[in-house]
Amino acid sequence: MRPAVGFLILCGAATPPRLAAQSSLLTALEGSAPAPVLDPAVGALTKGLSGLWSDPTADPHTTGVFFGVQRCTYASVQVVHAGIAFPLGPRWSLTFASTDLGNLFDTSLTNQDPSLSNLRAQAAWGRLDATFAMPRIVTSIGLAVAGDNNVGVFQSSTVARAHLRLFPFNTDRVAIGVQGSRPIGGSAPAGSGGRETIDFAVRQTLGGSSLSVTAAVSRGSLWRFSETRAGYGVAVQLNILSQLDLGAALGRYGTTYGASRGESYQSVTAAVRVATLRFGARYTSTRLGVGSGFALSLGYEPGSVRAGLP
Repeated sequence: MRPAVGFLILCGAATPPRLAAQSSLLTALEGSAPAPVLDPAVGALTKGLSGLWSDPTADPHTTGVFFGVQRCTYASVQVVHAGIAFPLGPRWSLTFASTDLGNLFDTSLTNQDPSLSNLRAQAAWGRLDATFAMPRIVTSIGLAVAGDNNVGVFQSSTVARAHLRLFPFNTDRVAIGVQGSRPIGGSAPAGSGGRETIDFAVRQTLGGSSLSVTAAVSRGSLWRFSETRAGYGVAVQLNILSQLDLGAALGRYGTTYGASRGESYQSVTAAVRVATLRFGARYTSTRLGVGSGFALSLGYEPGSVRAGLP
């Protein structure tokens, strides 16, 4: 058996007995974010299509498609993100993410028992959100479906989520975001109260460039066996002439199982926009979820991409 399987199948003395039915890939995928999003809790800072995964209200006018891939060196897992956004009344966005580990067993084992070759460790998320932009306020409502195949044990979860972003001073210099997610069905045991996040962003224009600082706090969990229950993060991003984004983030999350009660999160990102294409990259250092690694994304953004008021 490959070493990664030990990471995927959460069972043993250190974890609750029922936890074996829910793989770590499900919670790791829920907490992931495509490049160049800096931190799962600070997704509002990222402009462009990739930010749809974390917060659809961050850039309500952007439309197009994107694709991203992340190689997680800590756990040797690959994560894929994809999405599309289009205007049809409100701005609709459909996002998808998946992680998959096939060939879990050596050929010496599958030759003895061919049924082992059909076992997989895979988690997938699909999300649909409708975003409404009004003067000084942006809202979105959405529905997500998560599936988890933990080596033949299947779990699912349906999640409702909502986002609200306010510009209290009729300017884009200050923004306040609130978001909440709650399981409303499925076999994965739900956490009590769901998850809530609030962020506060300040933006300062510097000639043709801008500097943004965002602080965010989250609490709660989607599932009873989620990896994190609370966290906070701070991110800084520099936008140069609306073409180049450079950013860095620090975060800290309380964990619910494992060797420690908390884990840190650090990342640096860069994204460049050329005409209707945006290329982003991020390096993350953390022991959360699938862990540290590199992420790349490519987005086609034909719609208007502008910061500030809707």
